[in-house]
Amino acid sequence: MGSGQDNGDEGEGPGRADDQDDNDEIPPAPLRAMVTRMHSRRRTEPGDDGHVHRQLGSGDATISVIDDGPDHCMIGRRVGHASDGTVYCLVGRISLERYTDIVAGDLDLLDVFSEARDVALCGVFDDEHGASNVFVVRRYTHPEDVPDDYLPPGEFIEFLDDSDDSDDPDDPENPDES
Repeated sequence: MGSGQDNGDEGEGPGRADDQDDNDEIPPAPLRAMVTRMHSRRRTEPGDDGHVHRQLGSGDATISVIDDGPDHCMIGRRVGHASDGTVYCLVGRISLERYTDIVAGDLDLLDVFSEARDVALCGVFDDEHGASNVFVVRRYTHPEDVPDDYLPPGEFIEFLDDSDDSDDPDDPENPDES
């Protein structure tokens, strides 16, 4: 683990940017969602000026970050999954200045989506043959429209398929039929 140990500093906690894993490998689902939603198609390589490719925070407060052009970054976090293997991720776009503020500790990592634009819940489906599909489930015009459960440090959610919803009165298998 990174510096997530309690060393007595008041500012320590899951929302601190310096609470990061030593392994900055971004999980495939949020990485694919961020790359699909990014505005710039310029991909930087490690060592390039402006290259950002890392995870900040720890546990349920982990946020993945990649650069999106010279002035912005894409942020993402895993929100949950469904029984069909789809992983749901919340992604958004922040200014490079906001990213710098997070790293410097001037902006709490838990508040990063309140500073984001182009926020969307995306589904990422990877099949066993290597094919991948990213789709937008819902866009959020205002940061306050994002459900609290989707924001850090919300726990990983198990999304139920519509077919699993036994409360549906049109479901022929619903035992509460009148």
